[in-house]
Amino acid sequence: MNTVVLNVEPLTKKAFAPYGDVIEIDGADHFGINVDTVERYHDLAKIEIDYSEGGRPVVSLAKVKTASSFPMTFNLVERHLKGSQAFIPMFDTPVLVVVASRGESVSAKDFKAFITNGEQGFNYHSGIWHMPIMSVQSEHMFVVIDRSGHGSNCDEFTFINEEIKVKLQ
Repeated sequence: MNTVVLNVEPLTKKAFAPYGDVIEIDGADHFGINVDTVERYHDLAKIEIDYSEGGRPVVSLAKVKTASSFPMTFNLVERHLKGSQAFIPMFDTPVLVVVASRGESVSAKDFKAFITNGEQGFNYHSGIWHMPIMSVQSEHMFVVIDRSGHGSNCDEFTFINEEIKVKLQ
């Protein structure tokens, strides 16, 4: 088994741009609403939806049922070709984000690992390979914005002779 060990770097807009959007208020456009009693941080992610086959954007909640521990090792990744997929945590704990560029095939060595600052969400652009959502604590809840509709929108790939290991420094 070939194990690819990934170094984790902080999630920043610049470093994550090839894979998607960082959802955060730092540096975001904003304006007052509701008689200026609320500050709205606007247009934080590019939501991509393939409207064919009855596709439409949906907002869901996803609860992580099982905690993951570090070092984290996995061999299953996925991508969504018919829309982006945004995750906004409803808790203040860093989240691991592991991604690779679009492509028909992918190898463990193609991946990069990021860690959020505990207040950031993230939006995978369509076709970006990524690990399934995991958390170091169970019962964590995420707001998810993605596509619903007919047709498959999730390709999974399992590495046979490779695995990805992520260690926190």
